[in-house]
Order: sequence, then C-alpha cells, then structure tokens
Amino acid sequence: MKNIDFTKKAVVQAVFVGGMAVAMIALGVSQRTAIGQAYQCVTVNGNVLGCVSRRVDMDEVLKEARRELSNETGERISCEIGWSAEIRRELFTGLLSEDELKEAVKGILREEGAQGKTRVYTVAIGDYRANFTSLADVETFLNKVKEPLDEENAYGTVISPGDSHISGILNAQLAETAEESEAAGDAAAGADAAEAASAENTSANGGIAGVSAAFSGAGEAAEASVDGVLAGATEELSDVMAYAFANPEDNGYESGILDMAFIESVEVYENYVDAGQISDIDTQVAEVTKEKESNKIYVVEPGDCLSVIALDHDTTVSSIVALNGFENADVMIRDGQELIIAVPEPDLKIRLTVGEVYEEDYTADPVIMENDSWYTTKEVVHQEGTTGHRERNDVVVYENGVEASRTMLHENIMVESQAAVIERGTIIPPTYIKPISGGRYTSGFGRRWGRMHKGVDWACPTGTTVYASCGGTVIQASYNGGYGNNVVISHPDGRMTRYAHNSKLLVHVGQQVEQGEPIALSGSTGRSTGPHVHFEIYINGSAVDPLKYISY
Repeated sequence: MKNIDFTKKAVVQAVFVGGMAVAMIALGVSQRTAIGQAYQCVTVNGNVLGCVSRRVDMDEVLKEARRELSNETGERISCEIGWSAEIRRELFTGLLSEDELKEAVKGILREEGAQGKTRVYTVAIGDYRANFTSLADVETFLNKVKEPLDEENAYGTVISPGDSHISGILNAQLAETAEESEAAGDAAAGADAAEAASAENTSANGGIAGVSAAFSGAGEAAEASVDGVLAGATEELSDVMAYAFANPEDNGYESGILDMAFIESVEVYENYVDAGQISDIDTQVAEVTKEKESNKIYVVEPGDCLSVIALDHDTTVSSIVALNGFENADVMIRDGQELIIAVPEPDLKIRLTVGEVYEEDYTADPVIMENDSWYTTKEVVHQEGTTGHRERNDVVVYENGVEASRTMLHENIMVESQAAVIERGTIIPPTYIKPISGGRYTSGFGRRWGRMHKGVDWACPTGTTVYASCGGTVIQASYNGGYGNNVVISHPDGRMTRYAHNSKLLVHVGQQVEQGEPIALSGSTGRSTGPHVHFEIYINGSAVDPLKYISY
C-alpha cells in the first residue's frame, strides 16, 4: 500500500514538473516572459519603458510610433527621439509586446510635444538649419534666394510631401508659377493661330477669298463672338499681328528661363524650439547664399597643372598642396589622378536652364582625307576653309552661375562657312626611349669645350646593356674614330640614332632590331673620359637634342 502511494506521488510530481516546463516554454515562445533567454531593457529619451525581446527592431518601432501618432493627431511629429537598450538575462521577467512598446513611445512623444517651446518649420539643407514660424515664411525665404536669377518672378517655391520614410518630412522645390504657365500657353496659342492662318491662306483659291477663309478659320479657333464669324476673325487677326510684331524673330526658338531648380535637397519639417532660435528671413538668405569652402574631389585632366586647376576652381596652389600633402608646388601630377581641392560654395545652389539666341562667326568642321602611308604628324591643306556667320539658339545649364553644359537646338546660317580640305596621315609615328636603364646624366646637347656636343651622355659602369631607342635597321656597327665602337640605326620615320663608346657591339649591319632590344655593351672606347653611353638623334640629317624626343 505504501508502494502504491509512493508511485502516485511520483506521477503527480512528474505531471507537475512537465506542466511547468510546458508553461515556461509557452511563455518563452510567446515572448511575453523571459525564461532565461537574453532580452533588452529599453530607455527612450531618458524614460525606462520596460523590457522587450531581442528580436524587436527598436528603430522600426520608433518610426512606426511617429507615423501612427502623426496619423492620429493630423500633425507632423518631428521632435528628436534617442534610445538605448541594456541586454539582460533574468528569469520570469515580463516582456512588453511591440504594440505595447509602441504605445509607450507615443506617450513620450505626446508629453515632450511643445511644452515651453514654439512650433516652427525647420529648413534642412545638408548641415544647414534655419527655423521659421510658418510655411509662408519658408516660401518667402526660398523665393528670396532665387529672386536675383528670376526678375520676372516666373518661378516660385512649392512645398509638398517628400519621398522620405519619416513621417512629417516635406520637400521644397521650385516650379513655374501659374501666371507664367498661362502666359506661355497664350503665346503658344497665338503662334499656332498665326501658323494656322498662314496655312489656310496658302491652301485657299487665292486673292481675297483665301484671306477671308484664313481669317474665318482663325476666328472659329478663337471662340467667335456673338457678332458672328467676321467679328471673331477680325479679333483673331489683331492677336496674330500683335504677336508677329512683338516676336519677329520667333522661329520656334527657345529663349529666356526654361527651368529653375534647387540643386541640393531642401527638406522642411515641423519642430519645437526656443523663441530665440527663430530665424530672420533676410539674415538666412545671406547665410545660405554665402560661399563657404568645402572639400571636393577633382580628377586631373590632360594638360592640367596646379596653377590652372587653382584658377579654374577659385582656390590657391598652396591650398591644393596643403590639402593633398604635397612637398611643394613643383609636384608632378598625372592624368586621372584624384586631388582634394577646397571649393567655395554656398549651402544652397540653383540650377538654371536658359535658352540663348545670339550671332557668331563659325568655321565648318574640316573634311579629312586619310592617307595610310603618312604618319599622323604629317598633313597637307588642299583647300583653306572660310569663316561663316550664323544665328544660333542654345540651351545652357548654369549651376551656381557657372556654365555646366551647352547644347545647340537651332541654327540659321547667314553666311555659309566653306570647310577646309586636309589630307592627314594615319600611321602612328615611332617613339623613342632612353637607351640604358639607370645611368647618371653628365652632359647635354650643345656647345661644350669650344665645340658642338651632338648628343647626351650618361655615365655608367662598363658592360651596361645599351638598348635600341626605337626599332629600325642597323646601318653602322663598327669602330668610328672619336665615337669608338658605335652603332647607328635608321628608323621608319627617317630619323637616325647613334650609340657610341661601347666596349662590345651585339648587332651587325643590315640587322632589323626592335625598340628595347640589346645592341651593345657600354664602355669608354674612342674619345672618352670614362665609361659612359653617348646618344644622338638625327632628323633630316641634323643632330637634335635627344631629351626632347625620348620618353623615360
């Protein structure tokens, strides 16, 4: 009997323990109670809200709380939220659900609200911030920024919901004003009416009947008055003539401001600040358009040097040297190299697209006749070109007053330019390299010791390999008086090179050699004061300074 009681007790205990285990597992799975797993204790804006599972994405919860509260109140929620989380691992700690956590965050946002502060609209442009009391003031501020470029007030600021995922963020951009759009439509209608009237007149049977038909068609298109078709035609004729006299040059050209936009992203959001932080409109216009130095990356282009780069970007050579850690201003820069330059720019820039109509002299592109037997350095002009004159219509894009691009839309040739006819070679001429690796430059081209030194010298140990500066045919490989053991090579472009004072020759007359091929070993034969390589280049039979033609 005692054994039976003991067995029952064990079964009851087992069931109890199993039930507890199942309950604990259920609690853990529901993420409402910590049963030993890690969780996060969350603090928002200094307020401890409670504990939540580590799986909860706090950034997403904060965004959702801001978005939901904005939808509930109909107001933009823009006050700052800061949070932190401490990871803990304690048994049987109650955990908040995401919805409960979200409601707690909303409560903090409601409490912090506008207590003791003024509601404003903050304009954010990069790191720049300014606070205004109304959206109307924001529009006034931004309109004043663009006013110097828009004297006719053709564009105005439009503030609209942006693409940001954060509720309450607006975007400000420039758009054509309604008045300007209507005026443009009227002008286009006038031009269309003039064209329609002209076409109708041409297609008519001629004389007064054709003119009457044209005016009648124009009158019908322009809402004829109750006095009849004739009155409507007369009114339309007046409009067409007025437009024609006012726009004698109109050939479908684009002119004036075609588009205007802020280059930077301009964001606007509601905020709460102390009264002393409200901005003055005129002061902020001056601040946001004031040029301030900011570092930019510039990629070196062919022909660039530090002084040209500095001049083009309104900076100084010393500034470029300092920013890039160069030792001095004589540093060599190469194509494609990236340089840091300090460029003076305002916080807010405007991209202005305009149509420009002007006259200019021009030269037609030459007609090129390719000659596959000439080098590219040779060309012959068979016919001189003439200068023409034209009217052109360009669409030009200016960024912060600097031309960024220019595209020609139309041209009206007044005096035609006759193209030049040029015959030009297509063969790339051979190149020349230094004939040895290393060596110490000791003597240059020119007069030396009362006589002409026809080449350049590099001192080097006897036996240093001498290479062909350019490919060609060996025409001399022998001892030659003061030159000692020398090699002379004739090249495809008609030039010749000489390599003198060698200790040993490695080629023979008539041999074809490639650029960089070994042709001799250096020495001190002939008239020489020590082991070195003497190198000459001849063009049309005359010695020239080799340093002007070789690349290292």
